[in-house]
Amino acid sequence: MVSFSKSLFALLSVCLVSVNASDDGYTIYHADDFPVQACTGIIGKTATFFPSTAKNGYCDVNNQPALGTMAECIEMMMNYKNKNSRKLFITSCKKKNLTEDQYYAALQNATDFGFVNTTAETGFNKSELYYKPVLLTQKKVDRAYDAVATRWYNYNYAQWFGIALMSYWFGVLFIAGIVNLCYFLFPSLIKSFKGKLVNAFRKYLTLPALFNKTHVHHKVVFKYLVLMFPTRLESLIVVGWFAMALTMCCTNYVHVVPNYIWPDTANEIGRKVADRTGQIVMWLMPPLVLFAGRNNFMQWVSGWPYARFVYIHKWMSRIVFIMSIAHAVGMTYNGRILGKYVSRFQQPYVRWGTVSIVAMGVMCFQSLMFFRRNNYEVFVMGHIILAVFAIAGLWLHTKPLSFDYWMIAAVSVWVFDHVVRLGRLFSFGLHTAQVQLIANETVRVTVSRPAWWIPFPGCHAFIHFMRPTCFWQSHPFTIIDSVVETKTITFYLKVKGGMTHGLYQYLAKQPSQTASIKVSVEGPYGNPIAINRFESSVFVAGGNGIPGLYYEATSIAKKFGESRSIKFYWVIRHYRSLEWFYQELQKLKDLPSITPIVYVTQPHVGLTEPIETALTDDELEQEEEQEKKSDSYEKEDYIVKLRKQLSHIEFREYRPDFYQIIGEEIKETVTPLAIASCAHGSMVDDVRKSVADHLDDSKYRIELFEQIQGW
Repeated sequence: MVSFSKSLFALLSVCLVSVNASDDGYTIYHADDFPVQACTGIIGKTATFFPSTAKNGYCDVNNQPALGTMAECIEMMMNYKNKNSRKLFITSCKKKNLTEDQYYAALQNATDFGFVNTTAETGFNKSELYYKPVLLTQKKVDRAYDAVATRWYNYNYAQWFGIALMSYWFGVLFIAGIVNLCYFLFPSLIKSFKGKLVNAFRKYLTLPALFNKTHVHHKVVFKYLVLMFPTRLESLIVVGWFAMALTMCCTNYVHVVPNYIWPDTANEIGRKVADRTGQIVMWLMPPLVLFAGRNNFMQWVSGWPYARFVYIHKWMSRIVFIMSIAHAVGMTYNGRILGKYVSRFQQPYVRWGTVSIVAMGVMCFQSLMFFRRNNYEVFVMGHIILAVFAIAGLWLHTKPLSFDYWMIAAVSVWVFDHVVRLGRLFSFGLHTAQVQLIANETVRVTVSRPAWWIPFPGCHAFIHFMRPTCFWQSHPFTIIDSVVETKTITFYLKVKGGMTHGLYQYLAKQPSQTASIKVSVEGPYGNPIAINRFESSVFVAGGNGIPGLYYEATSIAKKFGESRSIKFYWVIRHYRSLEWFYQELQKLKDLPSITPIVYVTQPHVGLTEPIETALTDDELEQEEEQEKKSDSYEKEDYIVKLRKQLSHIEFREYRPDFYQIIGEEIKETVTPLAIASCAHGSMVDDVRKSVADHLDDSKYRIELFEQIQGW
């Protein structure tokens, strides 16, 4: 119900903005808009009939040379360009009460006097008032009409192209929504899509990473440049949109010779490029803001993970920035040739446009993964501040020409997202959480929840710790309903940097490494996945990736019992990791349909000494070797005792090869199989590649659900 309300609100907002826009700044131009403007322009370039302060001077019956020359031009328009030109001009002169008889009389008067060729008249000065009707040629009038028409038709293209580029995403998401709905309502239909042709399509287009197998796992290039590659499906979707944007920004420009508005060719094309790119940017701002928000109703519709929307948001941002640069360059070049550069830049709206572009450029650079990984909180705060300047600058830049409607829509989306976020926090309330540091690597947060606040498998929430050093920070963590207490949720936070490291330092000094801290929770977020629609399932978890998959697996086991086959793999570094998830693992005894297998990659590490959480791979290997050489009686007792208590779990003390494991699972399945993963990046990528490579090894539908999210 909440998601439906959000969708309805957003759609109504867009419709309202569109209606308002059509009445003011955003206008679709038609052929009838051009004759009077073209004649006014070309006559004004030829002679001066009245002071610049005069209004509707060409409609003035008392100024027969002006009215007669305008009538001459309008009649030429009637001959070739627009049969409604005379009617349009007389209608434009309503305030002067010009009649058709007066129009014809002025035309006849000018004809009887004789139209003067100003280029042949001695002493003619265009800047001085002229009192004779002026001779115009049919070619000059036609080209004047073409100059005006191509200018404003270019505006039309900008509107239609902007609508198309915005609608592209909603079209793609609508298709994704239908597919997502079919997974839940018509699972048999989904499972029927199998065989060589379907498998080939999935193997080469929809499932694999863009290059080789690297997707979730980050690649470091030139030491500081950190890259995260999308899947091929994501790449195809973004490339398709980019191709549309490139085509729409670079084609269908018409040059008119002679052109009374922009005599220089480069000046004309530069201005038309600037007009088109600038207006397209406005159409892209609302979805750009929407896709970055937590309360993105299209995420609910499509079933896509938040990470995919962030990926699209990043590429849209880059293209919007490039379009903004093209707009600025085109307007700068146009202003320099016309001699208007200095006067334009003195206008506040131009300066604010410059501020907006600079902010956009810094945002694109500042959002590189190197900065996000090294200090995420600084990145977030900087990104928000820069976004305020970018949006405010663009709003002030577009307001003088009434092109600010889409900025109102973009800000409305942002405000709505934050109002909902605040509403979620206040509705959850402020609760006292029990926060405990376990095994020197994980912080367990246990907090009571309102009765109506019900999590679901695979969901996550943002938690605020009400401590002076971090109350303003929030990070997403997977939730599970407590297996010990009712109406209680549990978070498991891996100790890294930033907020979690601050908690680690605080808890390490507390008795039993436990403290009571006031918290508020924003959520739940995320979308249910259709893994429970498959007869068999395999879960691959690594380290702190287990909570969400555990919740998913146990929910299936409780609902379907032994009619479902569930294989659960968990990879940990050492046995101490079992301590923070011990209660949940014990509960697996009561769920015989789940076969749990735990891989311990370094079984003798950290059993008697504090665990270092930020070691390199080389340091980990050295530590493991030292542990093997040390006295291990106490360690072996600990391991024997622990494995006895968890006798329903199979332990394997080596590093697994999930490419091979998943391949074997696919070969051995006798039913449609769903595979879910949430682990270290390289492990998740191995699972994805294995699924793509082994689709043909089974006659059943094999589905992949990747639960890890990185952005």
